[in-house]
Amino acid sequence: MARRRWFDGHLDLAYLAARGRDMTKGLGECGGDQLPAAVTFPAMAAGGVRGALGTIFVQKRVREEEAKRRGVEVCDGPWSYDTREEAHEAGVRQLEWYRETRNTKRETRNGGQDLPHIVLMIEGAACLRGVEDFREFYEAGVRVVSLTWAEGSQWAGGDQSGGGITPAGWQLVAELDRRGVIHDVSHLSEQAFWELMEGGKNLKVATHSNPRALLPGKQHPERHLSDAQIRALVAQGGVIGVVLFQKFLVSPPTGQRATIADVLRHIAYFEDVAGRRDFLALGSDMDGGFDATLLPEGLDSAEKVDALGDALAGAGWSDEEIERFAWGNWARVLGIENEK
Repeated sequence: MARRRWFDGHLDLAYLAARGRDMTKGLGECGGDQLPAAVTFPAMAAGGVRGALGTIFVQKRVREEEAKRRGVEVCDGPWSYDTREEAHEAGVRQLEWYRETRNTKRETRNGGQDLPHIVLMIEGAACLRGVEDFREFYEAGVRVVSLTWAEGSQWAGGDQSGGGITPAGWQLVAELDRRGVIHDVSHLSEQAFWELMEGGKNLKVATHSNPRALLPGKQHPERHLSDAQIRALVAQGGVIGVVLFQKFLVSPPTGQRATIADVLRHIAYFEDVAGRRDFLALGSDMDGGFDATLLPEGLDSAEKVDALGDALAGAGWSDEEIERFAWGNWARVLGIENEK
């Protein structure tokens, strides 16, 4: 069992369940279509992952013919949509999955499986047909929202689409600010990022982003943070979650699997740019549209996440600094410091 307590700032738990994974089973028997698996509740418990930001994520449908024409993957499952109404329905289904999971946790509190503390976030906001839809999601526990995913939305430009925050997006930002919701900037275009930093009142975080400077040659460089963006987030008291996806650690591809040393390289770069390390945390995105073979060697499942703490200790981090990285920073901004 892990020695440390961890909070993962980005896990697509309901999305994985929608793809057929039984989150209550071990990695070898959980099923689904993204195997080998990295995340299930037993794996999280074994790795000391006691909490996570669990996403509500829906994606535009891409059928086989279109996928071949565009050279992209097919996207045609219960998390996908053609219309805003379908997007909303898919988001509500994921919300219901989290509600059922919470009920299971209450039922097993005195025995059975130890489930993590899940704080909900909306990734992309395509599940909101209008600002008024957010009320249901907020009342169900959503406390972090990103205005868009990569492809952009009715709310803002994404890291692949470009563009700023739309008039409707500013109405949503105002509603989020009114309710005290945290803004996630990880998939915003650069223009939308700076507009939100200036015009949004609430805390901004990057739940799963790495330094852009260490990822040269990327087709969509705005997916990750420039040095100026890193400094701006830190100056406003934000948290940055380091993401573990192979393609976001090593660029250009070397043909070799990423390692924990590559993760440490990104962490060290963040620290060098900001002149401090007390804003960093984990935002693994394990299994977020890829399987465990695209995670770093030795850090390819939730069961193994404590190996990152050991690596940080080997790099000279104190126990207090590691605890802040592993749990404390997300706990601070989410108000769950006392969660056991």
